[in-house]
Amino acid sequence: MSTSISTSELIDRVAQHTISRDMEAEDWEKAVALNGLLATGSPEHEQAAKELVDRSIATQTSAGQLTYGSLDYKPWIDRTDLPSFKGQSDPAAVGHAVLDFYRKTGDDRYRTAAVRQYEYFDDVDRTEEGGIPHIRERKELWVDAIYMVCPFFARYGDLVDEAGFEEAVRQIRLQSKYLQDPHTGLFRHAWREQPNTFPSGTFWSRGNGWAAAGIADTLEFLPAGYDGRAELETTFREIVSEAVTLQDRSGYWHHILDDPTSPLEASGTLMFSYALKRGLEQGLIEGEDYLDAAKQGFDVCRDLVDEDGAVHRIAEPPGGERMPLGVTSYGQGWFLLAASQFDDV
Repeated sequence: MSTSISTSELIDRVAQHTISRDMEAEDWEKAVALNGLLATGSPEHEQAAKELVDRSIATQTSAGQLTYGSLDYKPWIDRTDLPSFKGQSDPAAVGHAVLDFYRKTGDDRYRTAAVRQYEYFDDVDRTEEGGIPHIRERKELWVDAIYMVCPFFARYGDLVDEAGFEEAVRQIRLQSKYLQDPHTGLFRHAWREQPNTFPSGTFWSRGNGWAAAGIADTLEFLPAGYDGRAELETTFREIVSEAVTLQDRSGYWHHILDDPTSPLEASGTLMFSYALKRGLEQGLIEGEDYLDAAKQGFDVCRDLVDEDGAVHRIAEPPGGERMPLGVTSYGQGWFLLAASQFDDV
């Protein structure tokens, strides 16, 4: 149980466990862990993140994708009914941390790595309207990509080339067009261009967390008044205004947001806590209801941290309806990101 210790102590415990994990062959999972370590503000955690980022650059593929290019076999793919696939957007999620170290150090090695990852998408076979398919095998838009690529594109626009701003806005617009439900404002998981179908159409908790957190992090770098910014702000509000109505009284959100028979799950809960707090700080939303929901979500997850710093009750990848609950690198990262948003750190 973790209620008797401070958030700062919990952060250190979770960070130490995160640092000890073998994340060599991970991409998006590791990216969230990196963002979490950097959010703590600890020099020790930053150094660990730097080592992971440097290794991700050392294993950047000839095509420009960071950290082995998501080409490794993923054992968890066999757990889903979806056909086998290899990720395409996922390595770009590490680019956010790459650009953070470029900002901190001015070292052109980080800039070059980010440019190569950004330019990888120049040669991607996109959807008819320019959407970046999340996987190589089929033209499918997955809500995951709002977090995996859009904050990276926006930060690239801020530090390297303003074209990144336009790309970030375009991808979120297309995701919203095809994945956002007009009745609830929530996002479905995946849309396939041909045939025009939803191979995964649930209101997945972590998926909507990817959308809310990804838009909030993108808006941090998008200039005020930029074309499309107001549209993204509206999309963020539509997601979270519906999400808070679906929060369980326990403080958790269900793994499938509108299915109260699905498990109460921690990664989506921590993502919403983070996104709500970020939205409040940026002035995207206002009101005690949002703050209470964020705090309740984080508080109920505190007791999921064991003595070794592992955060439990995380739906394992790839995120389908029947995934087991366990401990993952992104679960560690989301705990650190959510914890960084509260005052007693």
